[in-house]
Amino acid sequence: MRVQRFSPALLIGAAMTLAGCGGSPITVEVVADGPNGPVPQANTEVRFFPFDRDSVFDVLDSQASMPKPQVSEDMLATFAEIADLQEQWRTKEREWSEGRDQLQSLSEELQGLDRRSRDYMQKYEQFGNLEQQVNRLDAEKVALFEQFTGLQESVAARVDSFRIARDSWEESTYADYFDIESEILRAQKSEVLADTTGAEGTVTLSVPSGDWWVVSRIPTARGELYWNLRIDPADIDTLRLSVENGEDRVRL
Repeated sequence: MRVQRFSPALLIGAAMTLAGCGGSPITVEVVADGPNGPVPQANTEVRFFPFDRDSVFDVLDSQASMPKPQVSEDMLATFAEIADLQEQWRTKEREWSEGRDQLQSLSEELQGLDRRSRDYMQKYEQFGNLEQQVNRLDAEKVALFEQFTGLQESVAARVDSFRIARDSWEESTYADYFDIESEILRAQKSEVLADTTGAEGTVTLSVPSGDWWVVSRIPTARGELYWNLRIDPADIDTLRLSVENGEDRVRL
């Protein structure tokens, strides 16, 4: 499977936008959805491209001798079910852990009380009820985990087969990408800027005015959350990358 020869002038013209001079600091924050709200994403690479890299991939896709392998609808449905089971399991595990901590606290309280006191009897009854609840949560989380892993294992062979086909197609189709990127950057007399987010999920870079594309990605249960957002640092000083402006990609 070989791609047709690309036209460097066509690709450079489609992707290139000249950046201006000078530099403005811009802070990028990367967050993921969590059970209690946004979660800052540390150690996440954020890159600033002076051209739209996705437009290059689009041209290469269009020149491929075969269509890009796509995940089937039934596999998408299965992975949605897997992701749902994983979330149910994690929720149940949190509930079980919280209940276990409460049991430990009650046990310590009981050790310091007179067994003949009313307070002891009330807390002892509370301990027994909570222990039953924790045991039930433990059984439920184990059952959910078994369902989650079992469903994963049931599609493992199909996933491996798809990955081999996808990786082979991408290796062939995108073989010239980095040569194209180098030509674009050379024509622009520019460069790709990059840094990694800190503990707060933010990174600040000084970026020349003009059109830039902010590129980043974080892993998800079924692939990745991907960003390729066009900005002009002269117009904004803060950009938040979240599920609202990202692309949920299935990567298996």
